Amino acid sequence: MSKVLAAGIVLSVVLAPLCAGANVVRVPDDYLIVAEALNSASAYDTVMVAPGTYPLNTTWPDKPGVKLMSEEGPASTILDGGHKDVVIWIDTPVDTTTVISGFTIRNGFADGV
Repeated sequence: MSKVLAAGIVLSVVLAPLCAGANVVRVPDDYLIVAEALNSASAYDTVMVAPGTYPLNTTWPDKPGVKLMSEEGPASTILDGGHKDVVIWIDTPVDTTTVISGFTIRNGFADGV
């Protein structure tokens, strides 16, 4: 079990190749909320996030190869936990096809962790 819990860090992961047949789900064009976009994604889909600050306290979807990526990098794309909870909780097996890339992740909170 792993957690992504951050207070002002920049997260960058090496990009894995996109799989054939995978879709791109866009925030905010297709979904206004990052968690909804992640939950709607199918295996090997990419959730592409436009610049902005997005509130996020979610559990990573139990689907292989989901990629959460920003369009313009960590300086302009922020995932903010609002000091409420873990920003991204990952309690499902992941491998190198799972990617979180190009975000500043801040204001995560986990009581007792």
